[in-house]
Amino acid sequence: MKVNYLISDNAEIKVIKEELKPFGGRCAKIVEGNLEYQIKDENKDAAYKHLKDKGIIA
Repeated sequence: MKVNYLISDNAEIKVIKEELKPFGGRCAKIVEGNLEYQIKDENKDAAYKHLKDKGIIA
């Protein structure tokens, strides 16, 4: 599943990719101020919460 979230100004793609690894996230990229990546549906909510808690996504 492909997801797309508004990204915080201070986020770096290298850090984001490392944060997504435990959840199986892949192909992370920043497109027009949004974080876009692919993830298995069952890990989507956990990855979202983790990125939100870390302040990576708005």
